[in-house]
Amino acid sequence: MASVPGRGDSISTSGTVAFTAKLNIDDSYPCHAGVLKFATVLLNEGGGYRPDTGIFTCPVDGFYHFTVHLSVYGRGQCAIYKNGEKVVSLYHTSLPDKCSQVASTSSVVRLSKTDEVWVNIWGPGRNDIFASEDNDTVFLGVRLG
Repeated sequence: MASVPGRGDSISTSGTVAFTAKLNIDDSYPCHAGVLKFATVLLNEGGGYRPDTGIFTCPVDGFYHFTVHLSVYGRGQCAIYKNGEKVVSLYHTSLPDKCSQVASTSSVVRLSKTDEVWVNIWGPGRNDIFASEDNDTVFLGVRLG
């Protein structure tokens, strides 16, 4: 069976698994609940991250470190999910001053091949998450050691 790129079915020749993806400026202030898609991929070594779904599919067992940095102008809330279960979450508000700030959370997670990890958002009222020329919202992951 042929491997499908981006589904976590192949590992890079170096054995490294790592990705960094950014929120597109046009996707700022999302109006939905669920998976937040980081469509601008800066690095996807190992092919596990899919910008069209926002989901990382583990290509090889191991310990992984995931981080999300949110640019927030108002209220922002998200969580890193593994296979539909919350791992870590954050809630940040810059109210009443309403200034832009960055909120971050991260975790080391043990994954098996085909496990899925993504950033989940709550919905309107807590999605004041944005990207601009000067502010990025980023999701990244790397296999440790």
